[in-house]
Amino acid sequence: MSTSRAIKPKRDDTQLKEWESIPERAPSLEVDDRPLFARIVARVGLFLFVLGVLAMLAPAIWSTRSAAISPAWGFFLGSLGVVMLTFHNFVERDFQFRRIYAFVGIGLVLLGVILRIVAFKTGILVTKPIPLTGPELFYYFGVPGLGLGLVLLVGVIRNETDIFFRNILVKFTGALAALMIGATILVCCYVGDVVASNFLAGEGALLVVFGVLFALTYIAQELDLNHAHYASLGLGGAGLVGVVLGLVRSFWPESVFFVPGGIILIGASLGLLLIGLAILVDWPIIVLARRELAAYFYSPVAYLVILGLVVIGWLMFWFFVDSIMRRETPEPIVGEYIFGLIPVIMQIFLIPAITMRLLSEETRSGTLEVLLTAPVNEISVVLGKFFACWMFYMLCWLPWWLYLVALRFMGGEEFDYRPVLSFMVAQGAVGAGLLAMGLFFSSLTGNQIIAAVLTFVGVMAHLAFYFMKFLLRGRIEEGGVVHEALTFVNFFDLWQAALAGTIAPRHLIFHVSVAAFFVFTSVKILESRKWK
Repeated sequence: MSTSRAIKPKRDDTQLKEWESIPERAPSLEVDDRPLFARIVARVGLFLFVLGVLAMLAPAIWSTRSAAISPAWGFFLGSLGVVMLTFHNFVERDFQFRRIYAFVGIGLVLLGVILRIVAFKTGILVTKPIPLTGPELFYYFGVPGLGLGLVLLVGVIRNETDIFFRNILVKFTGALAALMIGATILVCCYVGDVVASNFLAGEGALLVVFGVLFALTYIAQELDLNHAHYASLGLGGAGLVGVVLGLVRSFWPESVFFVPGGIILIGASLGLLLIGLAILVDWPIIVLARRELAAYFYSPVAYLVILGLVVIGWLMFWFFVDSIMRRETPEPIVGEYIFGLIPVIMQIFLIPAITMRLLSEETRSGTLEVLLTAPVNEISVVLGKFFACWMFYMLCWLPWWLYLVALRFMGGEEFDYRPVLSFMVAQGAVGAGLLAMGLFFSSLTGNQIIAAVLTFVGVMAHLAFYFMKFLLRGRIEEGGVVHEALTFVNFFDLWQAALAGTIAPRHLIFHVSVAAFFVFTSVKILESRKWK
């Protein structure tokens, strides 16, 4: 008969003699550390989420005009609760919590897929509390469901210990990626130019973005390297097919597909092709760029920078919407949104934050010598780090353009978005020059703070050309050599010209030349270590 756990043998507390050793006892049980703080955050997040949902549904359910919490504050509290629950999802390792988050994530993703299928139907499908059509249901509920569901699935896959269930989730993300990208290409093959352009300008572009995110999740989490390799080939192959299709349809006689459908399809397909090549090719520059880009997201720097830009973009978008509601704003209205002092101040602090650790941290920790013992040279190291920080810099501007997408579908009015494309071309050239300068200063010292301060001073000196031109107004001839030189070297005038849609390659020569010069000098700084 087994003894009850409540009945324990009497402990022998007899005092040991001098020559007696301590009696052997069974080893203590090892209990996994419980993420107490994360669970507290999850409880608070669940409360805020439920409170926010009730506040948003209250006007439609109880038909009341006044409420303690408005629907706008309810949306904010609900979003904050979702962020807290997401944090708990990435930290929690308990089996039951993992399964809950997994099924919720699968449900949200399937909701997005179902609403995308429903979006093909026209007419009002939901009458209360707000009349919504099929496409509007997809934009308002399907797109957030796909995004949040993917985030939850990534957290579950990261902590999942059951290989069978983990493989099911990974295969699920890969199948959805193939479905989204393949469906977008097929729609562009079998519909007319106008329909295809409208599709790509809306849900088509969103499906490609989500397809890439789901594909990258599958490739990064797939345990079978052969399957990940074939998925990368498929991603690059889909990009190649999209480029060919976009070029053929755009330059077909009497075609009206190029603007905006052709531009979107060719640009997105080139992105797919480059991502596939970046994963498959083992060139040292690409490998180092992948390593450095991943290092941003393995540290809190990337998340703090993106969070700061989201908040700043939200404030600017708030002021922008308020201004266009008060008065009539001529096209292009995006210039009113982007052009201002706040983006300049953001640029001054963003560049040092991105570049200060690139080479200075390698020098301080001594890993630069280890890195150079690999089959890479100084050119590969510098170019790999430069391309990584440039890609992250361009990615940081993405939240600003998502606000414009919200303006298009929430406002219901079309606006000229093409100045955003010219601005991104100009910003890519300006950012390349400033980031190369920050990389150069990072190569001079092993202290990140000193590298950040030097970069800050360099960006301020770059901006000083604009103030010099402003102060010398009236003393120098407009259109003269000095005036034109000051116009070409400062990025503020380039921003203004790009947002007006008047950009030419000659406007970018100085900034691209600055990038090439500082990349070259950074290579020589690293090579000078051999001269010692």
